[in-house]
Amino acid sequence: MEYKLLILIIAFATVKINLTESRQNDKRRWKSDKSLYSHYVNICDIQDRISKVHCYCENIKIKTATKADCWVFNGGIAEDDPFWSNFYSQPMIEKLSFNVRADGGLTYIPAKIIVRLERLLILNIQYANIYSIPSFAFTNSTSLREIMLPKNKIVKLDKMSFAHLIMLSNVSLIDNQISELQRDVFYDLPNLQRLFLSKNKIEVLHDGCFKHLNNLIKLDLSSNVLAVIVRENFQGLSNLISLDMRNNKLMMIGDLAFTELWSLQELYLDSNEIEFISERGFGGLTQLRKLSIADNNLGVIDNNVFGDVKKLNVLDLRNNELETLKEEVVQNVIENFKTNYALIALAGNKLNCDCSLSWLHKLSNETRSRRVKTALARLSCISDIKLPNTNYSKAEKMMDSSHTLNSMAYKKTFEKMYEDGEGNIEDDPVYEDTLQDQESELPSNKIEYRRKLLHIPAEMLPCPSKYSFEASFSPPTQDEVKYYKSSSSKVVTASLSYMMIILFNMT
Repeated sequence: MEYKLLILIIAFATVKINLTESRQNDKRRWKSDKSLYSHYVNICDIQDRISKVHCYCENIKIKTATKADCWVFNGGIAEDDPFWSNFYSQPMIEKLSFNVRADGGLTYIPAKIIVRLERLLILNIQYANIYSIPSFAFTNSTSLREIMLPKNKIVKLDKMSFAHLIMLSNVSLIDNQISELQRDVFYDLPNLQRLFLSKNKIEVLHDGCFKHLNNLIKLDLSSNVLAVIVRENFQGLSNLISLDMRNNKLMMIGDLAFTELWSLQELYLDSNEIEFISERGFGGLTQLRKLSIADNNLGVIDNNVFGDVKKLNVLDLRNNELETLKEEVVQNVIENFKTNYALIALAGNKLNCDCSLSWLHKLSNETRSRRVKTALARLSCISDIKLPNTNYSKAEKMMDSSHTLNSMAYKKTFEKMYEDGEGNIEDDPVYEDTLQDQESELPSNKIEYRRKLLHIPAEMLPCPSKYSFEASFSPPTQDEVKYYKSSSSKVVTASLSYMMIILFNMT
């Protein structure tokens, strides 16, 4: 009995001691927390008007704000300024923005904040004067998912600038002054999916500069000054889906330039200076569905250029220098243009109204895509004669079976029709939508007539004389060879006799 009583007394004493220690620990923790935040200024409730930084939050209560939009004033703030410690007052911030309103107001990435804000997901800094991004500038944050640094005058990205950021998915460096991308700038970023580098001055992509970005799906390099690209520039981007290279200085696309981009589905090359595309320029792009090369200087496209891009169903070739686009060029993908959401755009070129475009009539009739039908309905071509679309039956009778009359023959045919009173150009409503242009560099007696291609029946499209010559050419017969030889010998003999008579008279 005494033994049991002793055990109970000891148990009660132990419980009492534990309760007392727990209360004392709670008091110490409360005092510690109070002392931790008591000497910091609440960044969401700064009363000092001359403060160099003012932040506006959705909640100003201590330790509750999740968003802070900060403005830097009064000549800026130094990297070692004690003010940065005030961010201890709001450790729950997930989205942090800095808008700099003074030259030199912020010349660095505020790493001290990134370290302290363990829940920070989005960092946005704009209008600062940050010359370079140093190695490990973001302190290997395990929480950051988006880093946006537009309009900060950034010139240089050091190696490992963006490194060991395991949750980072988006990076934007738009509208800075970056001139080159070195290797290992982007390192150990397993979740990076989108990288925006537009509106910089990038002219050099070092080989392998993206090699660690295996999961990148969108890369924007538009509005830079890139003049040359090779396959080594895109090593590591095996999962890239969209590449935007609009508004650069590219003049040609060489063999296998994009072959490292096995998964690429969208490629934008508009507004460059492209004059030539190698036959294997798009080699390896077996998944490519959308290709835009508008506003370039393409005059000719070789037959095999689209040989590897067999899934292509959107092709934008507007505003180039194309005079024709033969069916053979798009033979591998022509069936794709008949699907519901396809598009082929050719407006703004110098297409000639000839039989090489007759396949577009058939495509317009067979496609299910409204976009293709609309684009072709608006497509114009150029002819040096007026081709009316009335009285075709009589005109067709005047054509030979091969449909290879040259432009002069057509011109005479239709002029004869109107001289005979069988047609009247002025009364023909079709000509209300006909544009008549006279190019300054053309001879004064040559006028180009621009017509809607589909307004001219396919069978009425003339084949250029060179096609006719090539089609009708055959080797001369033996009798013709003998005749030409004998004719030539007679001419030579006569010429020699004439020269001898002249010499005799001179002597």
